[in-house]
Amino acid sequence: MHTVMWIFWGSIVTLVVGSYLVDIITGRKYNFKEQEKSLDQNFAEADSFREVDRYNHQNGSF
Repeated sequence: MHTVMWIFWGSIVTLVVGSYLVDIITGRKYNFKEQEKSLDQNFAEADSFREVDRYNHQNGSF
């Protein structure tokens, strides 16, 4: 059981340290909060809005 604990916490620490090192090495150039959408994402979003509007108009009130 002691070995399982070391493997579990060791893997957690390895993930945290690894992500920190990748963040340092890449120069923190990845900012997921202000990510610009691609053209395909814009088309997909507009298409989903059109589909929702199409189904909303088909189902009239009774």
